[in-house]
Order: sequence, then C-alpha cells, then structure tokens
Amino acid sequence: MEKQKENEKKIRAAIYCRMATDNDERRGLEMQESYLRNYAQAQGYAVVAEVSEVAKGLSLDRPGIRELLVLAAQSRIEEILVTNLSRISRNTGDLIRFEEKLGKQHIRLNTPQGNPLAGFRGTEQVFRKQKK
Repeated sequence: MEKQKENEKKIRAAIYCRMATDNDERRGLEMQESYLRNYAQAQGYAVVAEVSEVAKGLSLDRPGIRELLVLAAQSRIEEILVTNLSRISRNTGDLIRFEEKLGKQHIRLNTPQGNPLAGFRGTEQVFRKQKK
C-alpha cells in the first residue's frame, strides 16, 4: 500500500527505444533501455511502460509510436523518455507535430539532456501573437 502511494506521486513515464537496423539491435536497444531506466530511477519517475522497436526513423507510422499514442490517449503516462529525439523521428516536422499532439494531452517528450524543442514552443507562440 505504501509503495502504491509512493508511485502515485511520481511522474508516470514510458521509455521509448528505437534502433534503425538489425545489426546488433538487441545490444543497442538494451543499452538505451538500461540508460533510460537508470535515468528514470535517479529522477524519481514511475516507469509504467517500455516500448522498443527496430525501425527506420523516417516516418511516425510505426507500431511503437502507435503504442505510445494509445498510452497517451488512455492517460496512462505523463512523459515519454528517449535517449535523444532522433529516436522518435529523423524528420523535424514529424517530430514537432508528434510533440504538439502529445502536448494537447499534457504529455511531455523528454531526454536526459532536456528537450531542445521546448524553447521553440514558446517562441512559436510569441510569433503567432505578433502576427495577429
């Protein structure tokens, strides 16, 4: 019961890992998973899901991304942790659209180094206000 109360206070996070090729993918995925688990533990996250896949990062039409979106739609997560944003997509436009979709559901996309797109979000809103 005490453990359950402790987890309720923590940010519920999903870990997402992706490798682009089949070459030694298991080792690469395991390294990402381990790194993110350690980071999550150090930061006090409650990891509620781990999603890993071997797929190219040129499109968001992947089973792992769909699984993350289902978790988001079900309000099971508050944050998605990745080793770096290129794990989500190599296409900057797709990455921004993905993050905006998550933002509408109050879910953050984050890396251990922070989210470099976060600064752009505020800048974009300033430009929109100036155009009106």
